[in-house]
Amino acid sequence: MIRFVEMEDYNAWLDIAREVEPVFGEMVTNTEFQNGIKKCISDSSAICIANDCNIEGIIAINKTENEISWLAVREESRGKGYGYQLLKKAINYMDDNKPIFVQTFSPQIKVGEMARRMYLKFGFRDFKDGGKNPAGINTVIMKLGK
Repeated sequence: MIRFVEMEDYNAWLDIAREVEPVFGEMVTNTEFQNGIKKCISDSSAICIANDCNIEGIIAINKTENEISWLAVREESRGKGYGYQLLKKAINYMDDNKPIFVQTFSPQIKVGEMARRMYLKFGFRDFKDGGKNPAGINTVIMKLGK
C-alpha cells in the first residue's frame, strides 16, 4: 500500500535511514534530519510503501524546489520495484510545468547503479555535478523535464 507517511512511521523512517547511512551520511542522530522528517510528515510531503507490518521504503519531496529530497528502500526489499512505485507517485504531486530535480550517485558509483537506472527510466538526465554527499560519495544532480 502506498500512502503518506504519518508520525507513527517516524521510527521506521529512522530505521531505513540507519541502513543507508554508509552511503548517504549521518542522519539518525542528526537533529536537522530528525526535524526534517517531522516537517515532511506535517507537510504531507513524504510517501511510503508499506505491507502489513513494515514500511519498505520512503520518498520525500520538496514541493517548493520541485525536487526529490530523499528516497530509500529497505535493503531486504530492494529490487522489487518499490522505489519505482514511490517515485511514480511522488512525481504526481510535483509541478510538471517545471523541471524536477534529484541528487543521486554519480555514474561511476557502483552502489548507486539501481537508483540511477530508475531515474533514467523516468527520463531524468544528468544536469550538473552534485559534489560529494555527507558520506563523501560523488553525486550528480539529475533533471526531468524542461
